Amino acid sequence: MAEPKTTMKGELTISPDVFNTLVKLKEELEEVIETIEIMNNKELMEGLKRSRKDVEEGRVYELKNVDELDEIWK
Repeated sequence: MAEPKTTMKGELTISPDVFNTLVKLKEELEEVIETIEIMNNKELMEGLKRSRKDVEEGRVYELKNVDELDEIWK
């Protein structure tokens, strides 16, 4: 990995590899923050638990198109 270089103006020059690593790290941190936000939302987490239970107990429907919703909701 190349050493970063600084200029007289206080700018930082980094290699493309370091830049790509920083971009990937930023994306991963955003994903972690989003996960924490979801896990701290009690209403959303309760909904996810109910959905998981519905799937486990077979309360799911397979739809081939949107029109089939009318049949399910009758």
